[in-house]
Amino acid sequence: MRTFGLIAVFLFAVLSGRSQTTLREQLQDARIPSNHFSEAELNEVVDGTHDSKNQNIYFVYLRTKGDSLTGLPQVVRYNMKDNMLLRAEIKPEDANICCGSPEGIDFIDDYLLLTFHVNPSAASVVVLDSKLRVVQTLYGFGIERVAPNQVVFTGSMVHFAPTHAERLMCADLRNGKTTELYPSGNDVLRTAFIGEHRKRMPSEAVCKQPENDPCDPDMFDEDVTFLGSDGNGRFAIVVDRDAFHAPAKNQAPVSVLSESVLYIYAHGVKGWVYCEQKISESDSTSFNRSSDRNLYPSVRDRCIPDVPIVPDRSN
Repeated sequence: MRTFGLIAVFLFAVLSGRSQTTLREQLQDARIPSNHFSEAELNEVVDGTHDSKNQNIYFVYLRTKGDSLTGLPQVVRYNMKDNMLLRAEIKPEDANICCGSPEGIDFIDDYLLLTFHVNPSAASVVVLDSKLRVVQTLYGFGIERVAPNQVVFTGSMVHFAPTHAERLMCADLRNGKTTELYPSGNDVLRTAFIGEHRKRMPSEAVCKQPENDPCDPDMFDEDVTFLGSDGNGRFAIVVDRDAFHAPAKNQAPVSVLSESVLYIYAHGVKGWVYCEQKISESDSTSFNRSSDRNLYPSVRDRCIPDVPIVPDRSN
């Protein structure tokens, strides 16, 4: 179901709205010499983005045709010290899903992560090694490093859906393995929320009206906020859950149930474990508005992770 949804939303992935310029102009902006490119290439209109790390400048782009992207993504690495340039064409694992407009570049240990926009609720991230070879593709956004060669991110969702339930994924960049951390099948607080939500379902008459409401106690909005990490396998998130339904026929949906929960995760020899603690809405708002990029030290002692992750089968 997830793959089908991603293919469906990919149909909406066109240019991101940034001004499109020629490859020559974008190379100049990135401070990359153009002598490794043909005149025909330099005159092509492209959609690209660049970033740098140490002595290397990285530039990723797609050619454009009218209002659409065309061809495979191209990536360039230019070493300013040695004046060496390496070019590669990215062949994603699934071209039906990747790739939209280049959106950003992340540097995680020895890996290069290229994010491509699909829609406001979906993105694809192509992971490259030091030789610009594809290692794996991640389907989501909000990449955060939590341990050497390990990242967490929010999984892609179908944008035009009645509810948006965010899922937290973990990827090991060394072996290409991706696992879902949130939700866990043994989540006590989330299970209780679903039970209470079931009691607050609208009447059958309201559920039958042609509105965008599944009237399913297992379906509600869930927003995941990353609070930070110790960089060695421990991190924290806050999940805000909110269920909306129309109180009566022909009325606008309102919130019938909400809660905020703090989760702390730790990775050990037997895999990921977690703990959870309900927090106030004001605490959640404070976390979301904080300018501190790493709030993990301030919350790490709120609970001790000791509950193993159980695969969730509801998604």
